[in-house]
Amino acid sequence: MAMEITDAQFAQEVEQNQGVVFVDFWAPWCGPCVMMSPIYDKVSKKYPQIKFCKVNTTDNAQKAGQYGIMSIPCIVIFKDGKEMERLIGFKPEPAFEQIVKRYIG
Repeated sequence: MAMEITDAQFAQEVEQNQGVVFVDFWAPWCGPCVMMSPIYDKVSKKYPQIKFCKVNTTDNAQKAGQYGIMSIPCIVIFKDGKEMERLIGFKPEPAFEQIVKRYIG
């Protein structure tokens, strides 16, 4: 299941991580974010070899600002601490899962 992290935890959990980390920048007042959340959680359970994190941008704006997050939901994919790709907006489960599968291996 996706792990809720704060700005203070971000460096350790994402930037210093060796491997693939998906980070969902979201907010509870955002309709598409609320729609994406169960899909993100479901897919995170299917692929335990990938780390899935969530950052509530309402409570943790520092990292969202640092990474230039302008629209949410915004899922940023990191590998070995470096940004690889961004997914902006709602993604249906099959499309999201196809993207996740590209990062397995």
